[in-house]
Amino acid sequence: MKVHLSALLAGLCATVLAATAQTKPNRIEVPSRTGVPARIPSPANPNPFLLAPAQQAPQLPSQSVRGQPRSFNLDTSLARLFADMKSVTATGEFELSVTNAGKVEVTTLPLTLHLIEGRVRTEIDLSALPMRIDSTGPFASLRNSGINRVTTLTMSTINLRLTQQLFPDAKAYITHPLPDEDIPAMIRLDKVALGKDPANGLEKFQATLTYTTGEKRPVRLWQTSAAVPQLAQIQFDVGDTLITVRIRAVESIAENALAKALFQIPTNYFKFTDVGQMLQFHSANQTRTRR
Repeated sequence: MKVHLSALLAGLCATVLAATAQTKPNRIEVPSRTGVPARIPSPANPNPFLLAPAQQAPQLPSQSVRGQPRSFNLDTSLARLFADMKSVTATGEFELSVTNAGKVEVTTLPLTLHLIEGRVRTEIDLSALPMRIDSTGPFASLRNSGINRVTTLTMSTINLRLTQQLFPDAKAYITHPLPDEDIPAMIRLDKVALGKDPANGLEKFQATLTYTTGEKRPVRLWQTSAAVPQLAQIQFDVGDTLITVRIRAVESIAENALAKALFQIPTNYFKFTDVGQMLQFHSANQTRTRR
C-alpha cells in the first residue's frame, strides 16, 4: 500500500515500524481531531506501499531528496498503469517476496484499489498476519497495538497533492505532501510485448516507468487477451524485494457520492505527525480503557 505504496517492504515494514514505535517523544501532544488535513512539516510518512531502493526492509515513505535514492511509491505507479480506467475498483492481493540471508520470505495480503481520475485509495487487511509479541514480524507494531487495517489516500489533482495514511482501528490519520515526480500524470509509460506467457496464458509485457527526475523503473506486466485487455498481474523488483500485485476483479464506480466518500477523512479521526506518535497515543489510550 506499501511500496503505498511512499516506503507500500521486506517483512512488511517490520523493521521500520518497530524502530519508529520505540522512538518515543519527550511528551505526547493531544492530536488534532479534525477531518480537514493540514500541512505537516516533514515527519516520516507511514505509507507501507513505499519502498526505498536497495533496502531489504521497507521504510516509511519520506519526501524525495535530490541526489539521494528515491523512495518507490507503489500507489502512484499503479495509478499510472491503470490510467486508462477513469473510475474503477480493483480487488486482488499484494505479495512480497523478500530475500534475506539467502532465505525467501513470502507475505500475501488482500488488497483493494480505488482509482478515480488522479486519486488513489489502497486498502490492506493485516488481520491474516500472525501476532508477534517480540515485535519483529510483519507490521508487528501495528498488529500488537490492535491495528488491523491500513488505508492510504493519494491525491494528485492540480490543486491537491498529498498522501494520507488512515488507521481506522485507531481513528487516526497522518498527512504528507506528494512529491511532483510521483504524480501519475507526470510518469511516462513505455512497454514492449513479449508474447503469451506459457505459464499462465496471459500476454506479457516488459515496461518502464520514467519519472520527471530521469529515474527509470522496470516493471513486468501480464494482461488478459480479451477484446478489452485488462491488467492481471504486475511485478516490481525493489532491491532484494519482489513486489507482485494480482488483480482478480475490476468494477466501475458509477456513483459520484461513493467516489467522493472514498476520499474523505471521518470527522472523528485524530491527526498525528507520524506513526510513532500515533502508536504511542493509541497504546496509551487502550491501556486507560482496560483499567
